[in-house]
Order: sequence, then C-alpha cells, then structure tokens
Amino acid sequence: MQTKDFESKSRIIESPNGSIDNNKSLENPNKLSQRVDINVLKSRLREKENITLKKNILILISCLTLIIAAGISVTYL
Repeated sequence: MQTKDFESKSRIIESPNGSIDNNKSLENPNKLSQRVDINVLKSRLREKENITLKKNILILISCLTLIIAAGISVTYL
C-alpha cells in the first residue's frame, strides 16, 4: 500500500481487492454541460451594473453634501 502525501502527483489508486488503477480519475466523466441563455447573462450583467451605478450615485451625493456643508460652515465663520 502506498502512502499519499500532498507533494505526490501520482494518480495511483489502490482498490480494496488489491488491484491498482492508474487512470482512474475522481471527476465524473459523464458531466453534461448546460447551455446558457444570452438573455440570462445580460440580465445578470445589468443587475451588477445597476448596483454599481447606485453605489456611485450615493458616493457622489455624499461628497456633494459634504462640500456644501463645508461651504456653508466656512461662510458663517
């Protein structure tokens, strides 16, 4: 029986009955790729862009508010 450590790149797998399989992979070869609709991808992109736009508008409004408040306070000093 071989001991496997993290540095070993070997794919030797020993089964309980004693046979060794060198080509056995842990991934499922029957995995089917699903098609993605372009409209779904566009809607996801629009949602992310809307979130970014809202965040940018919030930052702009807060900066303008801070500048106006600073201008008013300087005026009355």
